[in-house]
Amino acid sequence: MKKSIRRLILGCIVFLVTGCYFPGGPIPEDPVAPALKEPIEPKVVVQEEFIYSPYPRTNGAVPEEFICSWDCDYIRFLRYRPETLDMNPKPVEAVIVLMPGYMGGANSFEYLGRQIVSMAEADDSTGSVEVWAIDRRGNCLEDLTGMNAAEEVSNPQIAADYYFNGLEIDGKTFQGYHTDEDLQFLSEFGLELLMEDIRTIITTKIPDADARKNCVFIGGHSMGGSFTSYFAGWDFDGDPETIEDAGYTNCAGLIGLDGFVGPRTSSMDKETYFDTLTKIRSGEEPRLNLFTGVTPEAMALLELMALNAFLFPDDEATLIREIPYSKETENLIKLLHSRDLSHFITGSPSISDFRYTNEALLGVFLDDNFQVVSFLQASLGFLAGGAVVEKNFPGDLADLLGMGSTIKSDGVFIPWDAGPFNELGSGPLYSWVNFDEVGNASDPDYTDTKGELTYTSWTQEVTDIHDFALSLYQGPSNFMEWYFTSRISLDSSAAAADFNADYGLNFLHGDILENFPIVNFSVRSDPQLAGYNHHDVLFAAVDRPSHRPNEVFGRLLEFVFDNTDGTTVVVP
Repeated sequence: MKKSIRRLILGCIVFLVTGCYFPGGPIPEDPVAPALKEPIEPKVVVQEEFIYSPYPRTNGAVPEEFICSWDCDYIRFLRYRPETLDMNPKPVEAVIVLMPGYMGGANSFEYLGRQIVSMAEADDSTGSVEVWAIDRRGNCLEDLTGMNAAEEVSNPQIAADYYFNGLEIDGKTFQGYHTDEDLQFLSEFGLELLMEDIRTIITTKIPDADARKNCVFIGGHSMGGSFTSYFAGWDFDGDPETIEDAGYTNCAGLIGLDGFVGPRTSSMDKETYFDTLTKIRSGEEPRLNLFTGVTPEAMALLELMALNAFLFPDDEATLIREIPYSKETENLIKLLHSRDLSHFITGSPSISDFRYTNEALLGVFLDDNFQVVSFLQASLGFLAGGAVVEKNFPGDLADLLGMGSTIKSDGVFIPWDAGPFNELGSGPLYSWVNFDEVGNASDPDYTDTKGELTYTSWTQEVTDIHDFALSLYQGPSNFMEWYFTSRISLDSSAAAADFNADYGLNFLHGDILENFPIVNFSVRSDPQLAGYNHHDVLFAAVDRPSHRPNEVFGRLLEFVFDNTDGTTVVVP
């Protein structure tokens, strides 16, 4: 009897310490051979461009010590243009100007920009194009010193030490992440500023109005689709009778990349708008609009993961174990890396108890089979090397956790072998199976070794994790926007309201969106995009057409050339 009681007590202690953790479960099968690569010859030059245009200072100025990436009085964009023998710009039939979505930076279009330009150059039957990827003004506040230094010498530890361990680079040390209280000037970084920035870019670089009307295409990803709609209907002098300045008379077509471009409506009333704006300006309401738990530090950490994943994909990841990130970031990781409520409450085993390769670590944060937040998902492949089980957290609790309808509940998994509960950290090393290795037409499903559980299939995986990782950090910009403003979200909710012009929201030509040339690529409604997730419209591989062709880029170019008239422009 005493033995039974002791066993019961021991069992209770084990349960309290480990929750419901009992390692093991189905193990993914071996991958298939990767598909044959048929790369498009890269013929692209990438330039960082700046245009002087002072930001509004009606609620203060950006402190000089906050300016890190570039002077906030300049508009910045990345320009992808065809490579030429003399390295000078060549005549192009189209310029595609793209806006990132919620919490997105210019590098959202890093892969698309390079591939679209190179695809057009490789096709003798079409003309040439440029792609311009916009950074919103808030990106000027990001301190990318450590990331750029690490990239330059291919040493991720430099970035880790700069952001987390006080490393000095060229006499500069990281001063920390800005808080909402520091950023009162962001109350004026709204939709009007973004619209003016887009107009300034295209009118400065392409001063001929007829050329703009025939060659310029405006587009956006995710929330950038609504920004695109607003630009087309925007009246820049506030007089709807003079349409030469209107957005739609300065472009040839509009592009929505899993962000609907089309007519807009608003249910916001004037009193609510004014009250919210007043509170944002005073600090009673947040000036930053970041997704639940996603802080600038968490975004920087994701970029560090990507740098490690691209440079050293098969090395065991040590980043999560070694850097002293904040409690807020720890809680976010815990939220995303919990199997069920019990696991979330106990926190054991923690993510640092699991062994991942650098590539696998990035995969579990961004792949749609592991990442539950829909607007962060891409179809990158799957894990291998150890037990992987179904995950049901946060699931139905998403609303209570402030995560709303953006949470995916079905078809998500989590690794489940960190070693025995008394030897956590001794489990197998999980590796990553790239998108073209989970299956093919003759062997479509990626299952467990017994063939009883289907994890994913070849039609559900379209993006190369190497391409995706590179885009998160490459070059002077980055994939994320650390300081996304509440003002731009508020303005977007009110831009189609009948009081819009009272607050400089001159969306006065919304009716043109009924018949203007528009192409939308929607992962939910377009049957050709079956298996695509939110970021796949920007990253689906173009170099493995025998496995599965990219379903976006060719159609995008076809739309562009169908809506040009042979006019060419040479952009200085």
